[in-house]
Amino acid sequence: MSSKRNQNIPGNIKFILLAVLCLICYGSHLDGEFVFDDTVAIVKNWDVTGRTSLGEIFRHDFWGYNITDTSSHKSYRPLTILTFRLEHNLYGLYAFRMKGVNLFLHILDTWLIIPFWRSYFPSGEDQWVAFGTAAMFAIHPIHTEAVSGIVGRAELLVACTFLLSLILYNTQIAQKSSATVLAYLGFIFLASLGLLFKENGITISLMAIATEVILNTNLLQKLRDLEIPLNFPKRVFARICILLGVCSALCVFRLWIMEFQSPNFKVMDNPVAASDEILTKSLSQVYLYALNYWIMLCPDWLSFDWALGSISLVESFLDIRCVFIVIFCAFLLGIIWTSIPSKQQLLAISLIVVPFLPACGIIKLGFVIAERVLYLSSIGHCFLVILGVRKLLYNFPGARKFIAAVLIVSAMIFVARTRVRAKEWTTEELLFSSALRVCPNNAKVHYNIARLATDRGQKEKAFKFYHQAIELFPDYESAIMNLGNLYREIGEFQKAEELLLRSVELLEEFPAAWMNLGIVQAALKKYNQSLESYQKALKYRKHYPMCLYNIGNLFIEMRNTSMAHQFWSEAIALNPRHGKAWANILALLDNEGQTEEVVRMSAIALQHIPNDPAIFFTRANAFGKLGDFQESERLFLRAIELRPNYAMYYANLGVLYHRWRRHSQAEEYYRKALKVDPNLRSVRENLSKLKKK
Repeated sequence: MSSKRNQNIPGNIKFILLAVLCLICYGSHLDGEFVFDDTVAIVKNWDVTGRTSLGEIFRHDFWGYNITDTSSHKSYRPLTILTFRLEHNLYGLYAFRMKGVNLFLHILDTWLIIPFWRSYFPSGEDQWVAFGTAAMFAIHPIHTEAVSGIVGRAELLVACTFLLSLILYNTQIAQKSSATVLAYLGFIFLASLGLLFKENGITISLMAIATEVILNTNLLQKLRDLEIPLNFPKRVFARICILLGVCSALCVFRLWIMEFQSPNFKVMDNPVAASDEILTKSLSQVYLYALNYWIMLCPDWLSFDWALGSISLVESFLDIRCVFIVIFCAFLLGIIWTSIPSKQQLLAISLIVVPFLPACGIIKLGFVIAERVLYLSSIGHCFLVILGVRKLLYNFPGARKFIAAVLIVSAMIFVARTRVRAKEWTTEELLFSSALRVCPNNAKVHYNIARLATDRGQKEKAFKFYHQAIELFPDYESAIMNLGNLYREIGEFQKAEELLLRSVELLEEFPAAWMNLGIVQAALKKYNQSLESYQKALKYRKHYPMCLYNIGNLFIEMRNTSMAHQFWSEAIALNPRHGKAWANILALLDNEGQTEEVVRMSAIALQHIPNDPAIFFTRANAFGKLGDFQESERLFLRAIELRPNYAMYYANLGVLYHRWRRHSQAEEYYRKALKVDPNLRSVRENLSKLKKK
């Protein structure tokens, strides 16, 4: 029996099997779109799309804002952003390929678990523990957010450096009688890379300390037996001092980058962190620990967001959830106490606890629960489960078939759950809808469903879910602002103004709300108030091209074309790809009869936005006025190619052919214009004149 247990699967076969498991779970659901945070952190992030310099990436947060700004969340992951930028430069923003890279990284992390465990426990039987853990890690549903959500790449990259760093440390430093400087430099380099991939890379040094204490001292055993004094090997002590120095230096660097400022989060982002009551905060935080471990143990409750009413505060010992807190604490203490004689189990527990430290509430966080932050901790959980299974097999040899059957069924359930969850991460509609089952009282879920409905023109659905979001969280300023914008779109400007005023009342430093309030006030002819609102928006966001564009529109309403031109120019100076600002400047020049200037400026505009049909259209009209019909024709055809369902492009090309006396082509394009929009009266008149000729 023992010899059979010690038989090993050939190494290459192990890695192939693990890759196949990952592909089964995620491979069929790569054909998705950018969802949730992907849009802000990647699609709209200038650091990714190349509109900022490489140096600026190292001064910006994960979302592309200056990390020293008071509004920044202080998330600093420049090397992760660089991977996105490299992909953008090579292939463009293609969700399928970017999800594929994430899947490859997940496979790599899964593979690294085997050499990681082997570096600590090289016996043949322990390799089954490593393989079983890697297999469980490959299929665990808790990883879906990190793998299928493209921004989850930060977790995948930091996990890779985490495992590589510890493999290097254990094989080249901890197990050597005298480690080389090069080995230490390699470890420091990998630990630094981890920190630049994501903040929890800071735990690499802490995990190395934990392995030193667990594997190279008997400190925990002596503490359990209350033996004094405690003997600490000098070499181990020296290595721990070096690790503490590395960790401290990286912490200081990380704080220095953000100028030792603390991030400012809203109460709704993390009510537990915002609570002033010590009892409430303590009970609620421990309850969150229990809930985090529960979704690792039984990953059915999975949601893209856990804020805004998903989990209410535990405010007293009379709360029924205190029962679960007691059960969790007893379970945790029992596991730790019984694991002290077993270095393998202690290592597994430390792999759960240490990577989770940055998310445990010690520092201020902008989330309640985030499944992606459990990616690293789940390695320890998987090890603990597999070690438990091995113990059951040894203690109950007669039940091996039953235990094997339970494992197979559990694995099949995990694979099925992961595939379903990966499918939910392919579109925002599926993702947001799935969260309603888990967090029906989460106002942010309703808000995102409404936002998506707005983007798709489903106004009735958007109104419904925005109202539900506000009902669940009456002070939800973003939902109130967006509801105000919806009322503006249907022409109810008074109602829109009331809501937008309420939004800025709830959050004074809300530039988007101030700008939208300015738009509504301009529509109500309250020009002075509108200008004041725009100025407030610029006060809270200095570089705000959309606001400058709207101020230009306001001055057009006030019949001040010079000021309008000035603000539109400022908008394109900040954002040279602002198509609407370019279009308005060109239209203004055209109305003033500056046709040559239209030609010059439109050429500059096309350098920044080479596929903007409105610019081609305006440029085509300008060449037509200058009598260069051939160039005008080329430009009109290009505009039509870019936007084939816009009637005015066909109509104006018809006018060009009419003037050019190419009557058959003029008639063809007049008819095409009427096919797209039968209500164009001017086109019917031109067609009638053409027939008379």
